[in-house]
Amino acid sequence: MNNVRKRAGITAGVLLAGIGLAFPAVAFAEDHSKPATAEARQEAGKGAHPAGKGAELREERRKELAEALAKDLGVPVEKVTGSLEKFRAAQGEKHREERKDRKDERAGERPDAAARQQKLADRLDQAVKDGKLTRAQADAVIAAAKAGVLPGPGGGPRHQER
Repeated sequence: MNNVRKRAGITAGVLLAGIGLAFPAVAFAEDHSKPATAEARQEAGKGAHPAGKGAELREERRKELAEALAKDLGVPVEKVTGSLEKFRAAQGEKHREERKDRKDERAGERPDAAARQQKLADRLDQAVKDGKLTRAQADAVIAAAKAGVLPGPGGGPRHQER
């Protein structure tokens, strides 16, 4: 009888750990507390780079590239520099549009908390039918999900504060 309790306890622990792995979205959740994105800095400074050694090195490399291209093509450096700036601006706009499109696509995919809990309940019901879990174990997982104990979207203490 004691072995049965140990096995049940271990099974419940493994199940909870497995469910924790099934909800990795929290690890990838966006941090909205970041001060500014590169896009926001570019809008604010109209293409200004953050101060520092890295910005100076990038600007130096861009200047060297423009000079080398101008020499190879036999055109003025200013013309090459202007063309490179237009190209970078177009690429930046293209990337911003792609990010916006991906964000819009993801926005429609995320179900609400009630739908996620219902999906979890359905999966647990199926596990009970298949004999993989007992009804008590499934009920315990559902209770943990509703209490916000499990990690993942809509769970965990971080989401209770909101």
